[in-house]
Amino acid sequence: MSSKVRRIAVLLQSLEAGGAQRRVVDLANGFIGEGREVDLFLVDPSGKLRDRVAPQIRLFPAVELGPRLQSDPPGVLLSGASAVHALAVRSLPAQRSFPLVLRASSHPQRRFPWSMPRQRFGEFARRPSRMNAYAAADLIIAVADAVAEPLREAYPAKPIEVIRNQVITDEFLAGATAHIDYPWPDDSSVPLIVGIGRLAVAKDFPTLVRAFALVRRSRQLRLAILGGGPDTQRQRLVRLAEKLGIASDVALVDHSDEVAAWLSRAKLLVSSSLWEGAPAVLVEALAMGCPAIATDSPGAAREILADRELGGLVPPRRPRLMADAIAEWLDRPVDQQRLWAATEPYRRDPAQDYLRAIDACAERFAPA
Repeated sequence: MSSKVRRIAVLLQSLEAGGAQRRVVDLANGFIGEGREVDLFLVDPSGKLRDRVAPQIRLFPAVELGPRLQSDPPGVLLSGASAVHALAVRSLPAQRSFPLVLRASSHPQRRFPWSMPRQRFGEFARRPSRMNAYAAADLIIAVADAVAEPLREAYPAKPIEVIRNQVITDEFLAGATAHIDYPWPDDSSVPLIVGIGRLAVAKDFPTLVRAFALVRRSRQLRLAILGGGPDTQRQRLVRLAEKLGIASDVALVDHSDEVAAWLSRAKLLVSSSLWEGAPAVLVEALAMGCPAIATDSPGAAREILADRELGGLVPPRRPRLMADAIAEWLDRPVDQQRLWAATEPYRRDPAQDYLRAIDACAERFAPA
């Protein structure tokens, strides 16, 4: 029987209420619930999730990670999100007595269209360093099969497991009937489309706005985009909606805790991302009986939507094709029981699965 890792060091970028951060905080809390100790290292200690962190978890700034790994080594270092893997690798001591586990929270490859030449060519420069971080891992835990696949191709001899995020919780489901301080969701006379995510390049909300404008020409609709982000990105979307003549039917709602409530009242969820990991919003939509459309970009959208059986898939940056899919799915009958059944793999608490994989990795690990 394998011995258990007593103390786990976890690295995370911040406690902002993003999907990756929330999943890792819940994981860390789950480790505490299973009787383990957790040291949480944060690049930025601020964020709304601070109150969600279990009081038994010790918090440290990420600048202390390297020195503490040297002076007080943990049983394992878990890098919780793809954004901090390079920092985790740089912080490792030359000689270490513990394994490194990297949680692949997003697809390691980005795919930019030719209409984004700067980002497209920049990706060729950044991709090798992103992939190289995984070379140092003693174990990779991917959040979806689609995320694991390119890593298995690059590192066929490396242990790689797929452990899906817990997306559907009792807390999430309880929010379905929450009050929303906005008039649109409760106005059933006008169908509501929802987009969810931070206002960032990866989410490509301008394509969603353009697609919405095309559909809006022939039918009455509303679009709500839920997500925080820089004012520059917000103003860009506002100007685009004004230019397209749809500003009165587009709402930009700052990050909302009422995601389940919005989705339970929406007719359709649309994800326009250029890349993803395992997009939780798709699973959340299905759980609320809301069909979804997503871009067929790097990530697990095709996997979650069962290859178009549970929703539409369109190429990234193609607003006309997205508009056609929106119109099609707005008119389709919805089997809400089938949508709910598809979320079963995302209802399981993954903490025990992570600990099983971590303990096995630590038992295999041979210090250099």
